[in-house]
Amino acid sequence: MCCLGWAAPVQGAEFFGEFLYWKATEPVDWVLDTNRNPASQYVNYESTVYDFAPGFRLGMALDGQWNTNLQWTHFHTQTEETTSGHLTAAFLGGKESQPPTPKLYFDTGQIEASIDYDVIDLDWSSHVDLGHALRIRPVIGLRGGMIRQSFNTSFQADYVIGGTTSTRQVVEKAESNFWGIGPKVGIDGEYALVCSPQCEVSLTAGFFASYLLGDWSVPDETHITQTDNGVTTTTSQTIQVDSRDFASLAFQTMVGMNIRRGPWSGTIGYELNDWLNQCQIFTDATGPQNNDLLLQGLTARVAFEF
Repeated sequence: MCCLGWAAPVQGAEFFGEFLYWKATEPVDWVLDTNRNPASQYVNYESTVYDFAPGFRLGMALDGQWNTNLQWTHFHTQTEETTSGHLTAAFLGGKESQPPTPKLYFDTGQIEASIDYDVIDLDWSSHVDLGHALRIRPVIGLRGGMIRQSFNTSFQADYVIGGTTSTRQVVEKAESNFWGIGPKVGIDGEYALVCSPQCEVSLTAGFFASYLLGDWSVPDETHITQTDNGVTTTTSQTIQVDSRDFASLAFQTMVGMNIRRGPWSGTIGYELNDWLNQCQIFTDATGPQNNDLLLQGLTARVAFEF
């Protein structure tokens, strides 16, 4: 019989590690570049763009009639960008610190943005065999996590007004930090392609949804350094933004191929995580940001069962 081990519950434990190579997608406007020529006026919005970055997932599973799975996922990504032109800061602290008339605009601007993603899942499942090759597992569980986002912008302008030579530099740090905990449900499954006493090869797929009750904190602090005819002054201001207390809905899906030989197994596949309304900051460019955070890319797993 194919996959004889599926015929009865098998007690055991498994430790696993996964290498993640994901790309984060969450456009946030941070600066406007304006052409003041009346013959060819335009406004360009510059948004955050992230490249692929590595991460990891560690966990263990207890297999039996009811399976228990505990795992921790960590992912960090960051991006940097520089631009020049007739610039208007999008975040509120920079917008309120624009150079005075008739200058009005910054000359250069930079951003350093980062995302830190830490999620813990505790799942329970029980398998159902549908024929000799197909197995599915309904899953229920708990998910808790923290998603911390930081946007560090810096703008500079040089200008002369009324015989005064001035330089202005504005540095602003805005954050969107979320934590939450809540239920998780889903289903995953395997379809055996090759099954022998020496080796098993199967296709795997899963879909999960979670609903995390939590809180967003959105601090925003700005520091202004002004130099007029060689005399430097520094000031700072804090944008007061109330915390947001509501739930975050997330969807996760993955497809891949699993190879098992003896106590070792390996899986390679594609994974997508969609966190709705994750970026909760406010900008003067496009108003309230309720942007989805999309994490997707390669997932490669190695597991040892004993």
